[in-house]
Amino acid sequence: MIVATGRTIRLGLGVLAALAVPSLVVAGFTRGGAGIVAVVIGLCLVGFFFAASKVAVSVVAQRARAMVLPAALGTYLMKIIILGALLVNLEGSTSIDLAAFAWAIFVGVFGWLGAELWVATHTRVPFYDPTVFQARQDSRRDTLNG
Repeated sequence: MIVATGRTIRLGLGVLAALAVPSLVVAGFTRGGAGIVAVVIGLCLVGFFFAASKVAVSVVAQRARAMVLPAALGTYLMKIIILGALLVNLEGSTSIDLAAFAWAIFVGVFGWLGAELWVATHTRVPFYDPTVFQARQDSRRDTLNG
């Protein structure tokens, strides 16, 4: 079972929004307008990547549990290809500060991971499927009684 997808996405986006305020201020003072653009794009990219992965894996987990790992690896591959293409296209650009972009992604990733860790440790999730466990208990009872 995937841990609280909606709750994780909401908290992750909230953390990114909270990180955006000081990040935009610092980028604005140290890197100017290009730094502000870089922080906005970087944090939006982190939010999109993590939310898309969480939703994709959650949907696959509900429909075909055996396909969760391929879905997770597929979304990871998609993110690497998109980020690589974006970085190749941004090389030499003056409209975005690449250092601020990198720092925004770095801060955003660790902020999101912290939010995801908090949700995972504060959500009660059984280590077994209760319906399967109950069916086995009923089956044993029927065997003993029957």
